[in-house]
Amino acid sequence: MPYIMPAQRMAFFFSPKAGGTSLRAFLFHVENGMPFRQFMVQGKPMDANALVSNYRFNRTDHAPLADYRRFALLRDPVKRFLSGYSNRVLHYRELSVEAAGKELLQEGLPPDPDLGTFLENYVGYLRCSRPLARHFLKQQKFIGNDPCYFETIFKLEDLTELTTFVNAACGTKAQMPWLQTGGPKFDFFALEEDLQLQILDICRHDIAFEIFPDYWAPYADLILPDFIASPQALTGTHE
Repeated sequence: MPYIMPAQRMAFFFSPKAGGTSLRAFLFHVENGMPFRQFMVQGKPMDANALVSNYRFNRTDHAPLADYRRFALLRDPVKRFLSGYSNRVLHYRELSVEAAGKELLQEGLPPDPDLGTFLENYVGYLRCSRPLARHFLKQQKFIGNDPCYFETIFKLEDLTELTTFVNAACGTKAQMPWLQTGGPKFDFFALEEDLQLQILDICRHDIAFEIFPDYWAPYADLILPDFIASPQALTGTHE
């Protein structure tokens, strides 16, 4: 479900690895007038993700939101993919023997894969971990396929626009923290070309490329197979 603020009649939709943890903490600050900080419940640490579960768009009850101002947050799909690999595979080790040993054995895949191995066996690795697979679903699974559903769709790369807009609308001075940063940083353009092409092939149907064509611009000059050589190839099925 989105982060819903009934008093402000606002609802914010977002995807895993697209600023959702930071957005939750920011909206908590807007609602409560104080920054979010991690807390404990029966000895278990609770971070900003505990504030609201992020269900798929088609599992959200949209009727109560009919008269709400609805917003969404998107991220460059390539950067999102690399962030997902870095954070979930390398930092949280969701493909380790301890986390997914039985499933890895069933798929015949090595644990803790490097990026090349992960890409070569992408579908198999996603079968090994449902939590991991969720972070690699296309963003339309969480914001839907109709941009007109939203008053505004913001970019993660320009969070100042979102924070300025929300603070002005709500009369607040909340700050956006930067959370869930664990894992090494990858430069897409420093990767070998075959890895670049595999990543683009995986990400090419993400709706963010349609909504924001400038997301595609950095990759347009790469030597690509015909089926991913232009944004027009991105307007097909959104899986």
